[in-house]
Amino acid sequence: MRHISIYKILLLGALFVVSGCNNEWEEELYTRMVSLKAPINRDDVSVIYLRYQPDNLQVTYKLPVIVSGSKNNDRDYSVHIDVDNDTLNLLNFGRYAARSDLYYKQLPEEFFELPSKTCRIPSGVDVAFFPIHFNFSGLDLVEKWVLPLTILPDPSYTLNTYKGRQKALLWIMPFNDYSGIYNAASMYVYFGDNTTKYMTASTREARVVDENTVFFYAGITEELAENRGDFKVKCEFLEPDEVTEVEATGLYLKKGRLVLTAENPALEFEVIGEPTYEIKEELDIDRPHIIKRFFTLTMEYRYKDPVSSENMVFPYRCKGTMLMQRNVSTLVPDEDQAIFW
Repeated sequence: MRHISIYKILLLGALFVVSGCNNEWEEELYTRMVSLKAPINRDDVSVIYLRYQPDNLQVTYKLPVIVSGSKNNDRDYSVHIDVDNDTLNLLNFGRYAARSDLYYKQLPEEFFELPSKTCRIPSGVDVAFFPIHFNFSGLDLVEKWVLPLTILPDPSYTLNTYKGRQKALLWIMPFNDYSGIYNAASMYVYFGDNTTKYMTASTREARVVDENTVFFYAGITEELAENRGDFKVKCEFLEPDEVTEVEATGLYLKKGRLVLTAENPALEFEVIGEPTYEIKEELDIDRPHIIKRFFTLTMEYRYKDPVSSENMVFPYRCKGTMLMQRNVSTLVPDEDQAIFW
């Protein structure tokens, strides 16, 4: 009799649990909350790649605004979004402490525009888009420019504060046809006129100056050096002298000349010979929807380092090639998303 009573209790408990689950399923399991979709993908911020547009032409980025919950959104939302002037300062100090030269800089107002500070999410929609207009003319990418945004509190909605999802730290990274990270292992840096011993930097990041020009740092100058801006070398890609199209594929091989310049006169920058580039396209064998684009930059130049020592000026000569591969999907219509960054 005692065993039967225990079984009855267990059976009644199981029926109660099943009944409770069925009732809960009919209700909202989680509170609906609003957040910004800006996942961290590099150094505690969200890098967004945007095609550089000349002559102050605008480029628009659409920031996703999300209503989360276990069921579809059944009401209208008006989500208020504005520039966040606090979070970036906290991030900078926590990440870089006294290295203020490495701090993220807040993007000045002349380089962006918020057409509206309200994002409307209608009933039946879980994701809406908040447009931001950018222009990049005159923006010096020696600095790391970030646009910090946040959802403002409002009694009409609940903020999703888990891991700061009510905020977006957008590191603005304009790109053109030639920007990106180049392999610089074959760019040999000699001290003075020495021709036997050399140094190399594993990579050089080329950032946008305008639609046909990028810049990188001379020689083996570190990307995070405090005085890196003094070692900028601009590299302009002239119109190709030779274009060979591959039959049946529409792909091409381009060859042309580069123009190298440096703004800092203290570098005593001197180009040796004629710098050139070659851009070659081919289809990926295993994924024919992927175009592989290979860049080869060949150059030789001299410069002097007047800042590393108070008592000496160090002369350098750089000679060799920088290489980059850019993979692009032909199945993705949006160019910034089609490129495999």
